[in-house]
Amino acid sequence: MPDSATVFTAPARRLLAALLLILPLATSSCDRIKQKLDRLAAAGQQAPAPAAEPPLTEEEKQINATLDNHALFDPTDTPAEVPKAEAFELNKASVVSILGYHDFKERGGEAMVISETKFREQMQFIKDSNIPVIPLNDVLAWKKGTKNIPEESFVITMDDGWEGVYKHAWPILKEHRFPFTIYLYKKYVNIGGRSLSWAQIKEMMDSGLCTVGSHSVSHDSMTARKGRTDEAYAAYLDTELKDSKVFLEQNLNVPMTSFAYPYGNYNTQIRDMGIASGYETLLTVNGSKVTWDTHLGDLGRFIIHGVNDSVFRLATSFRGRGGLGTSKMLLATAVNDQGQPLVKLTPRMGSTIPDRTPRLAADLSGLGPIVPDSVKMHIAGLGSVTPVYDAATQLLSYQIPHRIRRDHCEVSITFSRANVTPPVPETLVWQFKIDLAASYLPRLPSPANQEPQP
Repeated sequence: MPDSATVFTAPARRLLAALLLILPLATSSCDRIKQKLDRLAAAGQQAPAPAAEPPLTEEEKQINATLDNHALFDPTDTPAEVPKAEAFELNKASVVSILGYHDFKERGGEAMVISETKFREQMQFIKDSNIPVIPLNDVLAWKKGTKNIPEESFVITMDDGWEGVYKHAWPILKEHRFPFTIYLYKKYVNIGGRSLSWAQIKEMMDSGLCTVGSHSVSHDSMTARKGRTDEAYAAYLDTELKDSKVFLEQNLNVPMTSFAYPYGNYNTQIRDMGIASGYETLLTVNGSKVTWDTHLGDLGRFIIHGVNDSVFRLATSFRGRGGLGTSKMLLATAVNDQGQPLVKLTPRMGSTIPDRTPRLAADLSGLGPIVPDSVKMHIAGLGSVTPVYDAATQLLSYQIPHRIRRDHCEVSITFSRANVTPPVPETLVWQFKIDLAASYLPRLPSPANQEPQP
């Protein structure tokens, strides 16, 4: 047991000592007063006016002196400070990768159809990566500045409303507790065949994991004017945006705040009308990650293919690190024993350039022999492209034909080395930035082309 002297604090001990001194005196005084009052009552007399107090005894003087010492009752122990609530600070450095799926089936695979086995492998890769899957609404809250999200995260989406989502993907998502959003278009909901039924949709929503967004009325490409006048085209867009929203809200009794452009086709008119219609997030298929600077009407997605893992690897790579999947990853910054880059890239990894239509080049000669037919390239926003590859020099190049709309570009190069048996696909993820403001400035001649000054 602890020593009795240590049970109370110093101020408490001093207060207790004073009380112990006072208590006997107070008890004795009360007894004398009570006895006198009893005698007076018995004699039928009223109590006389109190007489002058007798002089204090030495003991009483000592007690008064103790009580007059105010320091006795002042706490000397510093009270513990109550921690103050930290002010909310928004983290604008987060990066979100939005994955886009369509249909699923038990086995096999097609461009827009993922086998159940492959989808399970992909979700397990994400689970093992410890990179969280978050709801799309969390991204919206972050963009509004009211909530922080992880430094790196995934969002899972599915388009069109195929029954394969319920039969093959839903059990896996439920098992991992991954939230997801399905985008439905009015003409393909609860119509039988391979479409999702209202019962299946509501069952997934009731779990708290599934949210629903709009995918238009007809799923037509909304940028196709088809000879419509400006007025007719605006009316058509209004119908595609609003009628699908009202239809889903009435049947599901939840607000529709997100829209996925059919085929990813959109323009500023569609985007602005979508926002005016009440959509807070609008998703493309641009194949780029969402950052703080990404417009809520231009949220990029990586459309995952059923027979090609390159997009999935690109989607699951963050800040130049290799992505997830069955292939081997090669860092863009990898060097050899002499500290020289294994792959020389133009533009350089992480650099900022003013040109919005750059020529991409990669020197793969430092990797050893490459299987020529294995060399592939994928560019975020453009998809898979056909680069020029010189097997003799192992130089890979591609001229981007259209101006890059975003301030960053992600490129993945897939290849297999000829001296590895069996060949193992390797992927290099390469990123650089574009100075959009500088691209609008007039070009100055380079110093080499300037005439010498007199």
